[in-house]
Amino acid sequence: MKNTKRIEESATTALKSALLKCPILDAYIDSNDKTPSWDGTVFVYKSEDQKKENIKGRVPIQVKGTEKIFVSDVATFSCSTVDLRNYYHDGGCIFFLVSVVPATGEHKIFYASLLVVDLDKILKSAKAQGTYSIRLKLFPENDPKEMAHIFLSFTSNAHKQSSFIGKDLLSIEELERRGTKIESLTFNASGIGLKEEDLPSFMSAHDFYLYAKPEGLDIEIPIDRITDAIVSKPVDGDIKVKEQIYYNSYAVQYFKGEPTIRIGRGLSLVLNQEQKKSSISFKPSGTLSEFIKDASLFLDVLESREISINGAKITFNDPITVDVASRKSSLAYYKDVKKMLELLGVTEELQIDSISPQDESNLKNFVGAVLYNRKIGFRNMTEKTFYGPFKIANLVIWIWAERNQEGQYSVQNFFSPRHIAMFTLDDMKHKNPIPASQFLFLDKSAFIHTSNINYELMYQDIIQKELKPEMADRYVFWLLDILSAYDEQKQKDPLLLGFAEKICEWLQAQGLTDGNIMLLNKLQIVKRRRKLNPSEIVELAKLTVPDCPPNIRCGAYLLLDDKVAAQRTFNEMDEEIQKAFLTYPICFFGNLQIAECDKFSHKVELEPS
Repeated sequence: MKNTKRIEESATTALKSALLKCPILDAYIDSNDKTPSWDGTVFVYKSEDQKKENIKGRVPIQVKGTEKIFVSDVATFSCSTVDLRNYYHDGGCIFFLVSVVPATGEHKIFYASLLVVDLDKILKSAKAQGTYSIRLKLFPENDPKEMAHIFLSFTSNAHKQSSFIGKDLLSIEELERRGTKIESLTFNASGIGLKEEDLPSFMSAHDFYLYAKPEGLDIEIPIDRITDAIVSKPVDGDIKVKEQIYYNSYAVQYFKGEPTIRIGRGLSLVLNQEQKKSSISFKPSGTLSEFIKDASLFLDVLESREISINGAKITFNDPITVDVASRKSSLAYYKDVKKMLELLGVTEELQIDSISPQDESNLKNFVGAVLYNRKIGFRNMTEKTFYGPFKIANLVIWIWAERNQEGQYSVQNFFSPRHIAMFTLDDMKHKNPIPASQFLFLDKSAFIHTSNINYELMYQDIIQKELKPEMADRYVFWLLDILSAYDEQKQKDPLLLGFAEKICEWLQAQGLTDGNIMLLNKLQIVKRRRKLNPSEIVELAKLTVPDCPPNIRCGAYLLLDDKVAAQRTFNEMDEEIQKAFLTYPICFFGNLQIAECDKFSHKVELEPS
């Protein structure tokens, strides 16, 4: 039969002996196991001089003994939720589990630092359960500095979290959903002899608590405990191979206290001080341009067997296990990919991580077609000429393709100017061609996202062609598509709005479109950029007079933010006109509703004769 009292006393003795090794801790622990929830207190001092005026704080503790043997450096213990709730209302507790062999004194100490943030999560997970299994880590009983950190961290964070006992703690996402603007995120580190330069390594090897400071408030809200953080420290310094400088900075990244030098997006350098060996690895990452730069540096390192970091030369002596010839071939290919994308006018960067096997196949075909004039096929395509968007990874590329006699196609940049003619519907024999820009083929989706769009080229092409009356309305609706696209963009492109403004000004100058409509278009562009000024408001007010058609008045009211008048004027329109009006981008500034028609609203009452 187990002697519970002996086990508990052995556990308490082992813990007391361990805590005595740390000069800033003073433990008062009861081993009679009769006190409710707590077994004692550890006083934490600012220095080894344990005077009352040097007390930094007190830490409630609970000690449990067990004869169970734990092989690993972690343990679990089924803790009473009543005890956990008591710890929570007291501001926290450090829970100790001591595995002991009473006869020999052999032991292993585990601990869990439980603060308000931790206990709040535990109690929410436990709900109505009577017990909850907590996870404990090995206590550093032979490292006084680590023991000091555990207790110093507890006291400083307990003070910051105590005012939130009984309050609902929210995540950053939940705070933002409730409209709370976060001004800053902070954390603190406590330890003996801790210097600023040691912080990145220290924080990566220790848990810490994150706090959010709401804008305009002098409080810090506890958010979460951060475990196994990766801490990166930027460093200014040249990265060179021989005399070739590749980068002017790098980062030292710490994980579990161990540093790794990160260069560019995909290079990692590990220095093993004990074995006096270094190793460098490369994982393709980031954009195509970043990949090419990193891959070039990696190959140079493999061939020269050295690299210079901030003036320090590092050499590599281990045999090369990388297939250098294959890496060179891959780099040459991706340089071709970059040239191909440039010829197609692509300005958005290709993201290496998002390339699928099908994307890779399309890239190879496009490289052959654009750089080496090879003809390629398009599945289910038979037209002599076709154009449109082609998606490769994160890119949307508009192309122009011409078919040859063998049914194969050449691929060209859609944005290279071409001679296009359009005809009216009643011109059955195509005798009267109307010069037009090919860019009228671009629809709203093209303006939302096209990786090779060229606004200046489009604008120059358009203004150099004479605007015929038959095409004026076509250009106006095209302008409305551009504005609708801008509204639907997740990341607003100011160049797109600027392009819309230039097209609007060009159309106004031609004098072939309704002046009031163009004024509304001009001012709705302005309103997307800034508040309307007094003179612009006066111009809009002139469009609200009864003589103006309902669609003009409604648009003016929307831009004046008079939603009631806008809805009233909208109700004057026929239903078909209303449906069309709702598709216009000016409705971005309101929430117009088509009124439900009540067919039985007319009630007839018959009087008895």
